[in-house]
Amino acid sequence: MDSHAVEITVVGQGHATFPPERCTVHLTVRSDGRTAESAAEPAHMLVKELTGLIDPLFNPSDGPIDTWSLDQVRHSRNRPFNHDGEQLPYVYQALASIDVEFSQIDVIDAFVYAVSALDGVDIGHFDWKLTDDSAAEKSRHVRTLAVQDAVEKAEVYAESVGRSSIIALAIADPGLLGVSASDQEYAVAARAYKSAEDGFELKPQAITIRSEVHARFAAS
Repeated sequence: MDSHAVEITVVGQGHATFPPERCTVHLTVRSDGRTAESAAEPAHMLVKELTGLIDPLFNPSDGPIDTWSLDQVRHSRNRPFNHDGEQLPYVYQALASIDVEFSQIDVIDAFVYAVSALDGVDIGHFDWKLTDDSAAEKSRHVRTLAVQDAVEKAEVYAESVGRSSIIALAIADPGLLGVSASDQEYAVAARAYKSAEDGFELKPQAITIRSEVHARFAAS
């Protein structure tokens, strides 16, 4: 490197947002009873009703549901206390978890609305994501944005000290150039809104992919 060159080390960041392409809906079946049998029977009936909603939509090749899984019904019991501190008789509980993965986002509203009508079924969180191929392609794009950001920063720094050109000496993942790394994973968030008139209306947030690179340049 030219002995008169100035060394510049920068952090480049890139991010972009994309609409989700897949979603996994997490459901929980829960029923209570004074006996194990009285708790288990409603749970098994609810699982049967849910299966009846899932089966017509299930197609491993074309969707809209291409994967779903059911945990076996689990049983437990506990003895609650009343407000006077007295222990009450056993309460039995039956519990099962069902995960339903959709490859077609537009049918989720109707499915969730139908499920919400089943007493004893809790609608849990929604995992929104991209397909594996799409996530890989979009991640490459965001990494390119991060490198471009690093170059632009280095050019500004070089110009500020009267240097007209820069040459890349090293470009690395965070932490490999001796600079502290920060989180760079992509984040996903979504909420479900319910109105009295229309049932569930899903409002998935876009998936944000973030990338960070550390780069070192020589400015001359």
